[in-house]
Amino acid sequence: MRHIFSTRTFSRLSLVAASLLAAAAAQADWHESYRAESGAEQHAAPAPTALDPTIAAALDENLELLGRGDRQEPSLVAETEAKAASPVLLASFLESVASTFNTSSCDSVGCDSVSCSSTGRRSGGLLPPWRPYVGGIIGATFATLDDDNPQTPAISNESVFTAGGTIGVAFDRPMGALRVEFEGRGRDQISTTDSEPGLGSLTRRATDIWSATINVWRDYQPYESLGFYAGGGIGSGGYRSTISGTGLASVYTGNDPVTNFAWQAGGGVFYNLTKRATIDLGYRFFAIDESTAVAEVFQQPFTYRERYSASELLLTLRIYEPFQRWW
Repeated sequence: MRHIFSTRTFSRLSLVAASLLAAAAAQADWHESYRAESGAEQHAAPAPTALDPTIAAALDENLELLGRGDRQEPSLVAETEAKAASPVLLASFLESVASTFNTSSCDSVGCDSVSCSSTGRRSGGLLPPWRPYVGGIIGATFATLDDDNPQTPAISNESVFTAGGTIGVAFDRPMGALRVEFEGRGRDQISTTDSEPGLGSLTRRATDIWSATINVWRDYQPYESLGFYAGGGIGSGGYRSTISGTGLASVYTGNDPVTNFAWQAGGGVFYNLTKRATIDLGYRFFAIDESTAVAEVFQQPFTYRERYSASELLLTLRIYEPFQRWW
């Protein structure tokens, strides 16, 4: 039997998932201090910028009047000094000057949304440059299990259930995020039966279908809550290939687990339910490379080759920063 990816490979992929989980836990403590520091920086005095033309003109006029105070009428000097000493006028003037220096892109100091504008970017909020997340996946798989024998029909099923989960990290990028994740999923079995009158029937099944992949997705978020993504992943996949018969075909028996290289590609659309919860609907094409299985006829072993592929429609819920407080 030919195995490109063995159980050892699956173990290594599991270690990658454990590492991502540990990194997410460590990031939780770091994030709290990051938010505190970012909040302090946001309250700090901003760097001076150019004054509004009207404010600059008012300053120039007042300075000119004060500079000519020794040549003015006593009544004019007294009026100028009275205006400068007025608390109401002074407060209004300082408020106008302060608005010139306000460079915040958010209406509120506590803005920590994914975007402070309509472009979908994290424009100076309190979010860190990367965030861990976990996700749950459910969906439908339209699968095909084919072999290299033209006389043997392919096994196909139009309503196979699939479910799984992901652990990943999202890195902030312009107009979206770059996501790297570990994904594990299982799928329902598929089977087909061939019958011949008087000879019996032969049933082929693919059961315990699984996959473990490392995926890379690129989000494109032109709107604050709505976006698109595309990408793919590689890893390992397998299933248990079984053959059983009735009547004369009962001489065929087989129960062999196969494992091989697996890959997937696709895309979809996502919507931010909240600042930390995202739901997406996506399509993926998933395939396991051609594998060799072993069966017996009259208790004599023989080999046969199979290819598994599927078109999948998936619904995914992602929770960002799962170790942070929700209140």
